[in-house]
Amino acid sequence: MTGNRLAAAALAALGAASAIPIPLAQLDFAGFWNVFDIDSGDSPRALHIIMGIGGVLTIGVLVLAFVGAALAAIGSPAARAVLVAAALAGLVTAMPLWVPAGIVIGAAAVVLGHPNDTPDPASAHPA
Repeated sequence: MTGNRLAAAALAALGAASAIPIPLAQLDFAGFWNVFDIDSGDSPRALHIIMGIGGVLTIGVLVLAFVGAALAAIGSPAARAVLVAAALAGLVTAMPLWVPAGIVIGAAAVVLGHPNDTPDPASAHPA
């Protein structure tokens, strides 16, 4: 089971790390700071606000994914729920760009498995 925990933690960390440019691009488009030199052109101010809010929320989702990776590494039963929440929340905050990261984070939750999926040691050796 330890191998699954470490694999899930690595997948979740990889998915979250690969998504770091997403909120940076959102905040760059919103005009908060110039990371990628994105020119938002004549975009309406409301779009800038939406992108700024989306960028801040996506940072929160990244933090949630890294927390899920840490929980998976230590073997917490809550890790799977946190990883699933991060994978789905990212679809809300940055839909088209989040799909690859969400798949990797979701795969980490699948690798981690459900806490009740572990076999009962007493049933392994019938008397």
